[in-house]
Amino acid sequence: MTLCFGIMEVLSIFSLIAAVMLTTSSVTVGAVVNVSLLEFVLGGKRDYTRWELSGPVFDIGFQELQRDYGGTLNFTQVRFFNLTYTSCWNLGEMPVLWASENYYNDPSNSTVRAIFGTGCPVSTDTLSDLAREWNIPYMIPMVGGPGDKSRFPTITSLAPLTWTDMHRNASVITRLMVANNWTSVGYLCSSTGPSYECRLRFDQHSEFRVNKRIYQFNLDSESVDNIKFALDTMKAQTNVIVIVAFKNLIRSIMMAAAELGMTNGDYVFYAFDYYDAPIGESLPLGTRPWMIDGLNDHEEEAKLAYRSLFVVSLANVKTPEHDRFSQDVKSLAARQYNYTYSENENINPFAMSEYYAMKILGVVLNETVTIDGVAAASDGAGLSKRMWNRTYNILGRQIVLDENGDRVADWVVNQLDPGGNAFRVGRGENVPSEMCLFVNIHTLFYGC
Repeated sequence: MTLCFGIMEVLSIFSLIAAVMLTTSSVTVGAVVNVSLLEFVLGGKRDYTRWELSGPVFDIGFQELQRDYGGTLNFTQVRFFNLTYTSCWNLGEMPVLWASENYYNDPSNSTVRAIFGTGCPVSTDTLSDLAREWNIPYMIPMVGGPGDKSRFPTITSLAPLTWTDMHRNASVITRLMVANNWTSVGYLCSSTGPSYECRLRFDQHSEFRVNKRIYQFNLDSESVDNIKFALDTMKAQTNVIVIVAFKNLIRSIMMAAAELGMTNGDYVFYAFDYYDAPIGESLPLGTRPWMIDGLNDHEEEAKLAYRSLFVVSLANVKTPEHDRFSQDVKSLAARQYNYTYSENENINPFAMSEYYAMKILGVVLNETVTIDGVAAASDGAGLSKRMWNRTYNILGRQIVLDENGDRVADWVVNQLDPGGNAFRVGRGENVPSEMCLFVNIHTLFYGC
């Protein structure tokens, strides 16, 4: 049954309720617990967790929760979206209003709730406050939320963290610093695109500098002179530079670095490539990464400069279970969400984190009700604590949450192959040795 409501500026809020409860292998405790899954998604074409990407993932996760735990837990799916809100900026704090309407329209407050989404920093921060006050789990799909997790005992981050507070070990930057015994690192943040996240995360963890020197440089313009000025300043302070920018700007930065003599092995550059399909200007580095439409001059110089660039990406370990899931998501996206995945496009990792979150919630809710009784399901802090510091096998992959409720994702560091045509895996965590294809001149930084 589908119910439609109008709440403030919401185009539609719908609830999908199972008509028939399915039998499961879980222990029935004599009472069915009503669980409401509050899902917040964006419209538009640019966001990693937008409607057409997250929707199919949520739907499949919801169906599996009903199948696996229907004898104990009665799940309801409540999705908040407005297709005219196409970016985090114009979405603003609307999710807080929507969540409050839902919460306070249940006078008895008899329903167990969990929040998913939005993937937007501002609304994530304020939803975190509500989740703490209401004592309900909030499963964050992207980097964001409170910096000090000790004050937010119901917040779990399923995002593959690139950076976070330096005293939390889940972020790949923290782990790179520890693995390589780096005492300093510099962030070079672009003036567009991911700059907000770069500056926000630097501000959060730069306060924690025990034996570490962390620098930030903001490119207020992307002119060659400005890039050279920033690099010339950075080279006096650190030899490890993390670039947070789109593909086109990465090329300009590496070319400027070459002109300044910074690509001879004395300096190392890192960039991130999360996702193999374009989102707005966020193009994957892909094959022949130094070549940009209209910027293919100085090809040999660019290829040489890119040998000093290492690309950090998620380890996309294939399993039969994950392959079947991907096909189901792609089929549902085409049928119901008018979205056709490109031939080699994977389900992006931030939409995937929504699915992992739903599966983990189901496991923990079922455990809690079975072991501790129905009343314990309303204790969001207790549920979250049970989620943390454990490993889950989902789709044949190991999903690890640390003691702070942060996902510890598997990453690989990619180097340019000897032919200079594409980035290949140079070193990774929990990655089969056969994925390590070569070792080049930068063995002092990475090699299998």
